Amino acid sequence: MNKLNDNNTEIMAIYFPSWHPDKHYEKWYGKGFSEWELVKSTTPLFKGHEQPKVPLWGHFDESDPVWMEKQVDLAADHGVTGFIFDWYWYNGEKFLEKALEKGFLKSSNRDRLKFSIMWANHNWGKWPAVDDNNPGMNGNENQGAELFLKIKHSPEDLIAVAEYCCKNYFCKDNYWKIDGKPVFSFYDLNVMIEQFGSIEKLAEGIKLMQKTVRKHGFEGMYLSGNIGCCNDNEYCCGWDRVERAKQLGFDSVFAYNIVRTKSYGTIPNEMSLVDYREVMESHQYCWKKIEAGGLTHFPSVTIGLDVSPRWNRSFRPPMDFRALGYEPIIINNTPERFGELCKLALEKADSQSKNAVIINAWNEWTEGMYLLPEKKYGMGYLEALRDIL
Repeated sequence: MNKLNDNNTEIMAIYFPSWHPDKHYEKWYGKGFSEWELVKSTTPLFKGHEQPKVPLWGHFDESDPVWMEKQVDLAADHGVTGFIFDWYWYNGEKFLEKALEKGFLKSSNRDRLKFSIMWANHNWGKWPAVDDNNPGMNGNENQGAELFLKIKHSPEDLIAVAEYCCKNYFCKDNYWKIDGKPVFSFYDLNVMIEQFGSIEKLAEGIKLMQKTVRKHGFEGMYLSGNIGCCNDNEYCCGWDRVERAKQLGFDSVFAYNIVRTKSYGTIPNEMSLVDYREVMESHQYCWKKIEAGGLTHFPSVTIGLDVSPRWNRSFRPPMDFRALGYEPIIINNTPERFGELCKLALEKADSQSKNAVIINAWNEWTEGMYLLPEKKYGMGYLEALRDIL
């Protein structure tokens, strides 16, 4: 395992597994499609707009264990202790699983990093970038209105998820565990509550998952819930949801990303930009509000935001970005500022008995969040992280 971090704080980077051909992508968009196609086809929207992004490693296939081994070494050498894989499961139908199952778990050096999964339990729709009929985003997951995969929760499916994870993930020596319990995260607790009908009914479903996990010899799951990416307030951060997480028996919470600022309502349509310094202030404000809920909080650090690779190609500023569901582009998110925010997050995490910092993200190229080396800053973000550990 990684020994660079002397604070014993886990540095977990969110891994978005959209960079390999998938049978669903090929059905929807054609043979060989991955989200690299959106990266390559992006054009600048204004003078100085840093698009398209140019990965220094090229547009590689992450499901190839050789490429995954390179990623593992790079992460571990710069202080990342593990990956949290975005994991997609729709009543037994898997999606984008090959990065984890064919890449990471088949890599010869995988033990250098821990790993865990976050069930990204949201619908999956068509990208506006390839949809002329529905140019806007649908909700907070950066997909369009035409849905391809719909999430539907049930007690039976929760049991099936627990069974699959026990047999394929939790049993691995390098699966992230806290107090002997495999860490399992949920992206959207609210959609589960809605589909089950009440918090009490969902709590019974969670108990079925825990019972299944214990049947496989584990102490149960360490449950962590995302409370970000919601429309509860101007910051899109659901600190009031901490109480629901408590009622469901969760052990910790985190905000998947923090990108909104107090100036969101006054950003002009002519140029929907926000400075990273404001985003840093939002992080600290949201962390404080989340901590007030009284549950263990894993502070997250968002590297940046530029979702224009997923936007409809016919739109240019000025545009009603709010009506379209397009988030403002974050600018001036330098490695130095990122390192400064990571240091603050580390100080927050170190004050808890169960401590972890979550970085969004390792490789969210189409959202402008990545630690992987890119043309402008090279290894700058990784070096900034390493230097504060």
